[in-house]
Amino acid sequence: MRLLPISLFLSLLLSTVLSLFAQDRAITKEEYLTYMKSAAEDAWSTLDADRDRWRKSIDLEYVFGYNPPGNEPYLAALMANLYTETRDPEYLRRAKKLLLEFGSHRNAYPKDFVDTRPEYGGVLPVLPNIFYFGKFCHAYAVVKKHATLTPAERASIEDGIAGSADYVVRFQEWGPMNRALLRAEGLLYAAKLLPDHPHQPRWLTMGNAIVGDNFEEWEIEDATGYNAVWLHSLMAYLSDIREDERAYRSPFMQYYFEYYLQMISPAGIIPDVGDAPWGGGWERFMVFFEKAAAVNKDPRLRWAAAQQFRKYLEPTPEKKNVWLALVCSDALRWADFSLPAAMPTNGSRQVLDDIVGKKIVFRNGWAPTSTYMLLNYRDEGDGGWLFRENLRTSLSVEEEKMHHGHSDQNSIALLMRNKSILLHDGGYRDYMPSGPYGAFRADYYHNQLAVRDGKIALGQRQGEFRYATPGQHAVPGQTMLEFFRNSGASRDVRTRKIDFLSLKDVEYSRTRLIDDGMGYEADRLVFYIKKLDWFVVVDALRFTRPTYLTMANLWHTRQILSTGPGWYDTAYDSLQTLDVRGPERLLIYFPQRDQLVTGVEEQQRYWQREKVMYQMIGRHGYRNAMQQFVTVLIPHGAEQNPADLAACVEMIPTENPARAFAMKITRDGNTYVIGAKLDMEAELIRDWRRPMYTYESGKTRYGDFETDAYTLFAVETPSSVRYAVVGAVRVDYRGKILHEQLPVRVFLNFDGSPDQPGTFKMRFWEGEAPR
Repeated sequence: MRLLPISLFLSLLLSTVLSLFAQDRAITKEEYLTYMKSAAEDAWSTLDADRDRWRKSIDLEYVFGYNPPGNEPYLAALMANLYTETRDPEYLRRAKKLLLEFGSHRNAYPKDFVDTRPEYGGVLPVLPNIFYFGKFCHAYAVVKKHATLTPAERASIEDGIAGSADYVVRFQEWGPMNRALLRAEGLLYAAKLLPDHPHQPRWLTMGNAIVGDNFEEWEIEDATGYNAVWLHSLMAYLSDIREDERAYRSPFMQYYFEYYLQMISPAGIIPDVGDAPWGGGWERFMVFFEKAAAVNKDPRLRWAAAQQFRKYLEPTPEKKNVWLALVCSDALRWADFSLPAAMPTNGSRQVLDDIVGKKIVFRNGWAPTSTYMLLNYRDEGDGGWLFRENLRTSLSVEEEKMHHGHSDQNSIALLMRNKSILLHDGGYRDYMPSGPYGAFRADYYHNQLAVRDGKIALGQRQGEFRYATPGQHAVPGQTMLEFFRNSGASRDVRTRKIDFLSLKDVEYSRTRLIDDGMGYEADRLVFYIKKLDWFVVVDALRFTRPTYLTMANLWHTRQILSTGPGWYDTAYDSLQTLDVRGPERLLIYFPQRDQLVTGVEEQQRYWQREKVMYQMIGRHGYRNAMQQFVTVLIPHGAEQNPADLAACVEMIPTENPARAFAMKITRDGNTYVIGAKLDMEAELIRDWRRPMYTYESGKTRYGDFETDAYTLFAVETPSSVRYAVVGAVRVDYRGKILHEQLPVRVFLNFDGSPDQPGTFKMRFWEGEAPR
């Protein structure tokens, strides 16, 4: 074997150590300041050329109307923050110049353009965009305090702010969501800067009406990108306008500090859920985490901020971005640089609960190479009803889960291992308000079970017997997407967590989607087998009324590298224009295929062509009829044969296959057994006394195991069997009792009968026994 030269070996070792060290290194003030100064100088040097390009690209048909160059308010605010930090008067001079000149951009539009929209009220607003209204005001707050302004200059800037505030008041949006808070930020900053203006009470009234809902309510958007906008605007209001940071100690903000931390993926960013691209909002989250760390004195939150910065701004990109520099300046203003950074150490968990967040993260670490899965089961929920209903009845947004959310309940939004993206979410819209077929918000753009009313017409292949005698010609049928696609309008469904547990050998979740309108409820069970680093996903649908339904278990990818009986070996090479190729592949295996149609179709998803693999069935079901789908997700290296991996998986017969699922995986000398009840209510046989179940009414055989557990997980090694049961009275192995809960006296029977012995289920039990 040829050895590496010692110098090369040491160089590689040093590079690896430095790379790992950088992941935990907090951002310094100098790093922020260096990027800020460089971006400011670049933007200032090209200001005239940028304005010229803007004038040549004016679009009089732009859907939002008058659209001045939005970079300039950000540049003005950046210059103001640089002055505050450095006291260099040149930055103050530039900020003042930008503010004074910004209103003149209106002269580039035809004079009659003001008549195109009633909300202009006969005058084009200087600041028509709520995203930069507050930043312009912030720049003026610094200039007003530190620069010399003539009365004419002061009047010019303040008239622009006042007219823009009047314009914002005309369009009513309210509730705890991003656009409403941006409006409040601008209005309340204007009210603070212009306290004697005759319209100030109007701005103050509307601004306060909105802002009160935004730090005393849960945010209503399940969309990563817009969550970041909301948080950044809220911090600007609390720190720069209200100048009262007590709200950071509220239960709401404390919740969000931990919620977004726990969502961070091995890529160093929060996965794109709802309306967001990959990495959407990362820069605003960087600011958020810096402020959160400063408030709570929590090094984990400084670590979270560093992940964003080092992913996108280290090494420093040649082309700087003014907006990013402005965000860095906010991070600099609000960070506590005395705090170190420390990587979190917890494992899989709920994020953070089953009422507000409604997400579950499976992970085996926090390193860039760690395995990570995000399950999102959030519905609209009961909170914020009035705010959601106002949006539903005011805006053309029927494809959205109010607001900016997707029909992604019970979907897997991201799966990663070893720096490889293996499953990914659908992406933001490609047109406004949504793309064709509700792109990319509808359920068929997500990794989940999709259901439609009615039964699909599958047709028949040549020689099949469905429609005629032998030899009958082929009969065309419907494709999966042809049947499932519609406008993408969001359905009113409910979700709930049934269970989540992190046990010694396995972590598992069970979450339920309830669709009263269509007449079904569907549980998704996810088992993460820790040692194998594999996932088993079981979807169990129960009919809640007699009806026809068509159900499809959907999984998306970019590339199908090879196929076999019931399996597809897949990989992601891109997310739109981003190269995401990694060393890992994902084997998607459907081990249970009886009566199910398996196929692949193609659709536009995440602004690129992607393949959707599915198992599907259209059928009638009476009340309480069950339908199950089983998927095994196997991340693996390119050197591993997918056929060999699929051969490790085997379905185990159960006594009632319609109501129970069982599987075994044989790998590296061990056998992993999974069993689960699909119908958790079938064991309930009496109402007149408690418990309503008995062991006999609930027991099910899973190969060598018999138990009444809701779920069973076992590892058979050559010498022992480790087992875990959830919601069980007893578990047997090869006729021998492994563990049994003992009976107790049960009283207060509803029929007045004598007290009797009864045995209650255990929450869970883990044990080990010799084979």
